[in-house]
Amino acid sequence: MRQDHREAHEQRFVHTRREDEAGEWYALDNAASIMPAVANGIMTSLFRFEAELDGPIDLEAIKGALDLTVQRMPYFNVTLRRGFFWYYFEPCNTLPPIYSDSPSPCQNWNINRRGTPMFRVRCEQNRIAAEFSHAMTDGTGGLSFFRTLLANYFLLKGVDPEARLKEGEWSGILASESTVQEEFEDAYQRYFPEGLPFPERGLKAFHLHSKALPRGQYRVICGTLSTAEVLAEAKRRNVSLTELMVAVYLDALQQIWHETKPHPRAPLVAVEVPINLRVLFPSRTFRNFSLFILISEDMRLGMRGFEELVRRTHHQMKLEYDRMSIEKHLSRNAGSARRLVVRIVPLWIKDVFARIFFARFGESMLSGFISNLGPVKMPPGFVPHIHTFGFIPAPSLTTMTNASMVSWGDKLVIDFGSLAQSRDLERLFFRRLRNLGLHVSVSCRLDHAKEGTHVILP
Repeated sequence: MRQDHREAHEQRFVHTRREDEAGEWYALDNAASIMPAVANGIMTSLFRFEAELDGPIDLEAIKGALDLTVQRMPYFNVTLRRGFFWYYFEPCNTLPPIYSDSPSPCQNWNINRRGTPMFRVRCEQNRIAAEFSHAMTDGTGGLSFFRTLLANYFLLKGVDPEARLKEGEWSGILASESTVQEEFEDAYQRYFPEGLPFPERGLKAFHLHSKALPRGQYRVICGTLSTAEVLAEAKRRNVSLTELMVAVYLDALQQIWHETKPHPRAPLVAVEVPINLRVLFPSRTFRNFSLFILISEDMRLGMRGFEELVRRTHHQMKLEYDRMSIEKHLSRNAGSARRLVVRIVPLWIKDVFARIFFARFGESMLSGFISNLGPVKMPPGFVPHIHTFGFIPAPSLTTMTNASMVSWGDKLVIDFGSLAQSRDLERLFFRRLRNLGLHVSVSCRLDHAKEGTHVILP
């Protein structure tokens, strides 16, 4: 009897779909609960996937594909609402509109404005993009939605996928199966470990000092490399591709720190590396289910050579990417929602403490982040119609500049998103890659106009 009661109690936290006399609604997952308190029109919480296709986007076909995708994944088609104690997601009764694109992505979108969807689809000539709020999903969930949208688009256009059942190419693409509850569970609560100590609080990290770009502008600098070349360079050093890129990022940050006069009071440069918890804790959820590893260096010890940075990054990653260490973060982050004293506090008070928590345990501890989602897979019949993929990080006024990367075929695409006027970080990062003998093609995208996006298809 007690066991049944305990299991029912646990499921109450795990299941996010609820229903009452007012209708259907969804609870926010653990990581999402802090986002509404810190998001605004600049720090929108939006990250972005985009694809350049082999021809102009057929707007009617993409509208049909979006309809099919939100029918299959209805937990994405929601808006944020405020309750007395908690935020919650309310299902939308209409299909989200399709917007024109802008060279400044992930801006002019406030999830706290009533009726604002948690994602938007944007089109411009050959490019299709989808921007997702971190209040709703993480990179893995957003990529699954985007790949499903593309698959539905190509199917409506009559493109033969050629390999419908081939493993890997359709994994995460939900173009046919029916919706299952595990896809929108709070996996943090499913794997919540009781009784573990919290991780030690990190030191405040160095942040870039730069004037911000004008409101509404978000610069994207994109570097394209050969995946095979980068993998060969990483293998030569006996490290992973991600570890090599983190070391390059740290190298750029340490140069900026030492060139800043007088030296900043915060002596630590720290790079956040998001990790997909589904690898360690099996889950089918497309809600948030990720944490991060912090790789740091103390600048008071002096400049480190690049080879030394690579070795130290490799060993720090091995030490931190450990199930027991990660469970401590799970215990701290997921435990608060279970406490009665937290549950009965009004939402406006929760918002105040959420901002304090975010400032103390969030971006104050990192100088920037670099996220690697790895190779993007699509069925063979669709591949010739997609020239490249991009993955653009969410904007931050604290770290100012961050990076994300994916690979498509033999193209490794690294996108820096920045609210800063300074381009020093990007310049030093790509210069180091070229010094390693890697071939890098760099382009910049920035919207100098202040006009916002507009609906092109309701």
